[in-house]
Amino acid sequence: MSESTSSYISLDDNTLAELAKGGNDNAFNELVVRYLKTISFISRKYTAEGYEPNDFVQEGLLALLYACRTFDKSAAASFKSYMSVVVERRFISIIRKNSTKKSVPKSALVRLDDLGESVEDVSQTPEELLLCREHLNTVLEKMKSVLSKTEFDAVMLFGSGLSYKEIAEKLSISEKSADNALQRARRKISCIDMS
Repeated sequence: MSESTSSYISLDDNTLAELAKGGNDNAFNELVVRYLKTISFISRKYTAEGYEPNDFVQEGLLALLYACRTFDKSAAASFKSYMSVVVERRFISIIRKNSTKKSVPKSALVRLDDLGESVEDVSQTPEELLLCREHLNTVLEKMKSVLSKTEFDAVMLFGSGLSYKEIAEKLSISEKSADNALQRARRKISCIDMS
C-alpha cells in the first residue's frame, strides 16, 4: 500500500528521522526538502582544495542520511541540532583530510579516484558509506527523472548556496523564472515515491 507523500509534510523532524532510519525513503525526501537550504548555508563556511561548493552540499546530504540513521529521539537534542552537528563534523573531516594530504609529498600520493574508491569520513563503516552513496545517487536519479533540466539545475545551484539572481544568471533565465523553477521542483520533489 503506497503512503501519501503529502502526509509527511505535517510530521515533525524527529518522527521523519525515525521513519527514515527505518528505511522510509519518503520521510528522508521530506527531510531533504526541509534541510537542503540549511546544509547549503553551513557549506558556505567551508572550502577545500579540489572541492566545489556543490561537492560540500552533496557531502552534507550524505551527512543528513547518516544523521537519520544515528539519531536517537530520546536524547535531549532536536533532530535539527543533531543534524547540524553531523554536517559540520563531516565538513571539518573533509578539511582535515585535505590539509593532511598537503603534508604528504606529491610523489607518494596515489589517486584513489583512479582505483574506483573515494576518501570518506572514517567514523562510518565502508558498508554504511556505500549504502549512503547508493541512496543519494538514487535520490538524485529520481529527482532527474521528475524534474526538467532547468528545475534540476536550479535545485543543484540553490543547494550550492547561490541566490535566485545568481541562479538566473547561470541558467540565462529571469529571476522570476528561477523562482518558478525552484517552486515547481519543490512540489515535484515532495511527491517523489521512492518505493
